[in-house]
Amino acid sequence: MKNKIKKGKNIIKKGVTKYGKQIVRRKHFVKMFLMTVVIIAMGSLIFHEELGRTVAIIHDYFMPPKEVNLKLKNKIEKITDGYPIKNMSSEIAKQDKQVAAFLVAIAKKESNWGRRTPKLEGKECYNYWGFRRKRFLMGSGGHTCFNSPEDAVKTVANRIENLVAKGVDTPQEMVLWKCGNCTGPARIGAQKWIADVQLYYNKMMK
Repeated sequence: MKNKIKKGKNIIKKGVTKYGKQIVRRKHFVKMFLMTVVIIAMGSLIFHEELGRTVAIIHDYFMPPKEVNLKLKNKIEKITDGYPIKNMSSEIAKQDKQVAAFLVAIAKKESNWGRRTPKLEGKECYNYWGFRRKRFLMGSGGHTCFNSPEDAVKTVANRIENLVAKGVDTPQEMVLWKCGNCTGPARIGAQKWIADVQLYYNKMMK
């Protein structure tokens, strides 16, 4: 009888131990799975960031560099004198006149030409346009943080070029920059945004 009881206890103990090990294994598996998801997500962000840089480098290598439009550069410097964006005038003046006009006009509205900008750990993000697109480095307010002024102008100019190509070629249509389709509460301030951007867009397009 004693042997049967002892044998029964051993079976129960063995079962409990086996069940406990299964729980530990499952917890370990869940932790490993979550860690893998996080690593893949981070890797994806880094990959897309590096891919974007690589594409830009290849593009710059095979395409002839854009020349600075000196007349346009002088106009930008005159209009933005005393503001941080003036240091970007050469890069902006490499763009199409209409794209350059939007770069200047939107930057005035969104950051007062670089005086109110997103930061990352106290460092400048060179984002003068309220631009929001996911990158590995993101600044305050969920804004994109650029690596340099050149990177900022090229990236934002490319976005504006794409919009203009789709027919978004007036400040009235470009208001989607502020609020997407601008319906409901998002309409608040839309007309003011259009008016302010229109003012400097017109100055640049003269």
